[in-house]
Amino acid sequence: MTLLRRLPRPRWTALPRWLRWPLLALVSLYLLYLLAANVFLNTGLAPWAINRKPDRFTLEWDRAVSWWPGLVDVHGVRLRGHTMQVRWQIDAERARGRIELLALFGREVHMPWIEADEVTGGTQHDDGPPIQPQPPVPGHPGWLLRFDRIHTDSARGGQFGALKFEGTGSAQFAFYKRLRSGPMRVLPSWAHYGQARISRDGHEWLREGRFDADFAMDTHTRAQAQGLQKLDKSVIRLRLLGQTTGLALQRDDHGRPVFRAAAGTGKADLDVRWVRGELAAGSRAQWTAPLLGTDADGQPLPGELDMRLNVDQDLHVQAKVPGAAADALWLDADLRFQGRRVPVRDFGSLIPRASGHLQGRWRFATLDWIPAMFPRTEWLQLRGEGLVDADVRVQAGQLTAGSRVRVPEVDASAQVMATRFQGSASADLHVEAGEKGAQVPTLVMQMQRFVVAANDALTKPYIEGNDLQLTLHTPPGQHNAAALRSSTYGRLVFNNARVPDLRAYNRYLPQQQLRFEGGTGHVSGDLQLLPGGDIGQGDIQLQAVDAQLQAAGLALRGDVDAALQLKRGELKARNFSLDTSVINLRNVSFTGNDGKPHTGWWARALIERGHTDWTPPVLFDADVQLDMRDVGFLMAMYAQKRDFPKWIDNVVDAGETRMAGRVHWQDEQLVLDNMQASNERFDVLARLRLGKGRQDGSLYAKWGLLSAALELQGGQRQWHLLGARKWYDEQPGMLAAPAATPAAPAE
Repeated sequence: MTLLRRLPRPRWTALPRWLRWPLLALVSLYLLYLLAANVFLNTGLAPWAINRKPDRFTLEWDRAVSWWPGLVDVHGVRLRGHTMQVRWQIDAERARGRIELLALFGREVHMPWIEADEVTGGTQHDDGPPIQPQPPVPGHPGWLLRFDRIHTDSARGGQFGALKFEGTGSAQFAFYKRLRSGPMRVLPSWAHYGQARISRDGHEWLREGRFDADFAMDTHTRAQAQGLQKLDKSVIRLRLLGQTTGLALQRDDHGRPVFRAAAGTGKADLDVRWVRGELAAGSRAQWTAPLLGTDADGQPLPGELDMRLNVDQDLHVQAKVPGAAADALWLDADLRFQGRRVPVRDFGSLIPRASGHLQGRWRFATLDWIPAMFPRTEWLQLRGEGLVDADVRVQAGQLTAGSRVRVPEVDASAQVMATRFQGSASADLHVEAGEKGAQVPTLVMQMQRFVVAANDALTKPYIEGNDLQLTLHTPPGQHNAAALRSSTYGRLVFNNARVPDLRAYNRYLPQQQLRFEGGTGHVSGDLQLLPGGDIGQGDIQLQAVDAQLQAAGLALRGDVDAALQLKRGELKARNFSLDTSVINLRNVSFTGNDGKPHTGWWARALIERGHTDWTPPVLFDADVQLDMRDVGFLMAMYAQKRDFPKWIDNVVDAGETRMAGRVHWQDEQLVLDNMQASNERFDVLARLRLGKGRQDGSLYAKWGLLSAALELQGGQRQWHLLGARKWYDEQPGMLAAPAATPAAPAE
């Protein structure tokens, strides 16, 4: 009103009445807008309205002004965001822009243009819990963000983790995004920098650089592409030309050789075009840098590093790093990768596309590519980084004859039958020519120290040893690469490894009826491995001195010597024949059914026919022939001495005995069936089932003209003295006849 009063009265009254009042209303509305908008922008109202989810996004500023509806001029702008485990920021001294006010009523933030001054930005990794994008709400789409043009002529770079980018340039960015996991798109955008400088942790890597970038991203949702997958939706053109620093070969805190920035001048020249997951033909890159300092022998490093990438129909990579001393890092590589696609999420998949040669001594961040030379070796892993001596030629991802690779030290593990062999190892790989042009690789891996543990109890190793050797090979007679893909065989050998606690083997025994209570031992093994890492056959030798066992409720202490012969009986990873295996018990002491300690007892068990299935619950079934000092242990499993007729003592004391029968256990049940023991003075027949808190069985004993049969039902005993043999023969067997063991698969 003050403004209107200052107008010359005649001029104001000269206006028609129908015009004066609308004009007065418009001016009043404009003044009201100025008041409301600037109060909103310069008090806590605007931050409160915008920053409703400060854990995901915040926008702050020092001061702001709006002189016209939709036009805003903001000073001291600070944007902060957090997505997944990445925090980002953008700062600007000043930003001016226009917002479509009417679009806000349609849940849309539309800014046709933004002009910003003195812009910096950056990202950093956050180790805390990831901030997940908000899920969509059916029927309630999120707000639409649409920015047609964000422009600056004073872009100043930013900090991206430990990498700092500095320069003077201009940039323009445009995008739209539907919140709550809706679609997004980056419209054609660009950035141009002069006098660019790149440093990391305070060390300069590029200076006086010229950097140009053009980029765009196709429309997509987070479900369609996230993280590095967004590169498959992107079109990018990068051009970089500048001076690089020199390189010095040094050692890190762990003694590993690393390259660090040093005085000197090199050159970076890059012009690449990325089109939705692949490099376009004509893309190129080259980096040269002088090598400064001395090698391990104190000699100056020769020459310069030279790395190149050229793209035609394929990716052509060349790298040269000269070295002088025998233990210095050096590299000479010339590799061509078929096609132009770059698998940014799995660089290992480039291996089948590689052809060329590579020589040198280099530290690789991963060594997974070495067992990958042998198909179906997922069970073998070389973890972590490692130093590699190599002289190889590659054709379509396969090493050709004469190639060799040596790894002096690597953390290795092999998964064999739900068991992990793990330790520090050295590995040697060489390739020989096979029949009709086939390439036959052989890998020899030596674990200087190793441990063995079940996959579900890796912190409790049950074998510790030295000098385990694993050999992977392909047998003669394979004629082509396709045949080699299913023909990788292995051999795993270890000797005299320590078993720190025999109780670790109880997982394979019916623990209520048969288990180790303590003791240590030693074990040796020679295992033949089939394609895929399954055991085909092998020998396992176990020796234990003064082992403590519980068997059928009796406590035993003695020496164990087992020689197990394994041979896979069918196409099942843990089903094995145990034929001809031998188990010896020596110097055994136990308390017999007479209540007196027995010492010096021994037994030798020969498994004439047997098989085991180590798939839980573990199954063991065998026809066993036993030679033993006496039958005292067998009789003690049925009853105390006072429960037997007096003449049974003669049977127990009758001396060495041969027994044959069938032994079966699975889960917590142990069964002895058709057991027959005899010598020239007595006969003993027995059946016994132990498990689930019950004892069931039958026993027949004969001494001269005397005989008796014992019936055992749930721990209750009943003697049959008349017609003892007839009664025993009428009792049913404990087990069905064993099924024929299928033949082992052809190798």
